[in-house]
Amino acid sequence: MPDPRPEDGPAENTGLPAGSGPQGPAGEWDRAVRVITAVVAWYSSGIRDLRRAAREGADPAALDVLLEARQQAIGDLQRLKDGVDAGEAARLAAHYTAVLGELTGGS
Repeated sequence: MPDPRPEDGPAENTGLPAGSGPQGPAGEWDRAVRVITAVVAWYSSGIRDLRRAAREGADPAALDVLLEARQQAIGDLQRLKDGVDAGEAARLAAHYTAVLGELTGGS
């Protein structure tokens, strides 16, 4: 899956070795890690943009929403790292695939 915001760097930089999940390289665990990492990168970019806009006088109200959403995604990424079963990995992958689709307009 391509990084939706390439200016943030690679979405694959999770600090976790490829294939380190219980299902191996092609498993739901790896898919979940990739998509959650892409969502975190998207939120991080949005947070950076909102902080920049706030310094220029824009209303920073949306910043808290993005910060909370990014923290939730980081928490789910940590749960994956700590170990979840294949069903939970698949659920997280499906959820964050849908989130990423909403964030990027389905691209």
